Amino acid sequence: MRYLPLEEINEEMFLAHAIFSNDGKILLNKGTRLTPSYVRRLRDMHYSYLYVYERKDEKWDCTGPISDNIRSEAMGVLWNSLISVIERRALNTQQITFVLEGILRDVLQRQDGLFDIIDIKTPDNYIYNHSINVCILSILMGRQLKLERDQLKELAIGAFLHDLGKVYLKSSLKKLEELSTQDIAQIKQHTKKGFDILRTTPGFTIKIANIAYQHHEREDGSGYPLGLIGEDIPLYSKIVALADSYDAMVSKRIYRESLWNDQVLIELEKETPRKYDPEVVSALRQSVAVYPIGSIVQLSDGQSAVVVEVSSSKTVLQYLEVSAGFSEVRADLETKIEKRLA
Repeated sequence: MRYLPLEEINEEMFLAHAIFSNDGKILLNKGTRLTPSYVRRLRDMHYSYLYVYERKDEKWDCTGPISDNIRSEAMGVLWNSLISVIERRALNTQQITFVLEGILRDVLQRQDGLFDIIDIKTPDNYIYNHSINVCILSILMGRQLKLERDQLKELAIGAFLHDLGKVYLKSSLKKLEELSTQDIAQIKQHTKKGFDILRTTPGFTIKIANIAYQHHEREDGSGYPLGLIGEDIPLYSKIVALADSYDAMVSKRIYRESLWNDQVLIELEKETPRKYDPEVVSALRQSVAVYPIGSIVQLSDGQSAVVVEVSSSKTVLQYLEVSAGFSEVRADLETKIEKRLA
């Protein structure tokens, strides 16, 4: 299995993950042979990288902490939620709660599971995959922080819906240098808009609404919309704020390239404790794979390998070139991996 740019993919390769429409329908199934017409179609959809199998019988899993079925359902629920906001209809809380139970179940059943996939978003589906990823990351961090299951569920709902207020924004798609003062002010309003929707939604607690309101607050008071300082920011909001920053930084955006996981962790730790709570940052570091599935790394023996499986207890690598009669090695990150290769 490899994580490759589209220009390096050929028709001898197979898709290693499903491709979804924004409303959760499967457009291409896992295992599909990547013909030139499919690659052109994916390029038109603004995909730039894909996980691929070089042999159809490969079994390595790159779906991440949740199954394709749950991701599909979650995207559909978020799609419906955004449409409901636009049409000024009530959110379907039963539907939201049901799919969040599925996400919780998938994430929590892997006791040593990490957030272990590389970004495969496009500008068009960013809000859907970002919201799901922030939800997953928040659950993983909440588990590290010893939250009870009911608390994790409340946190997950708030994380899943944290950007609900962005449904009104077109300026968020502009390049950073094109944003006017008015655009920036409008973007900052998404936290209040999300809060207003969620605080009036029957069955959702004020803690859930506050996540939407406060996920851009920072420890030193430099965040928005209220300029809260560390002791005044609730734990849920601190968790989602960090998950939001992390996933945004590992994502390719219209205004900048993505960073790798290890680079993002370094950048976030530089901002701690000024911007982020040290305990929450520690929980993030324990929740994400420094070298996620698909990463190309150089080993201490000088050979290159791809990460094909990772958890908190093990990392399985596959040599890119078969050597000494075997092609796989279970790696101790401390001793075998010298560096990540771009």
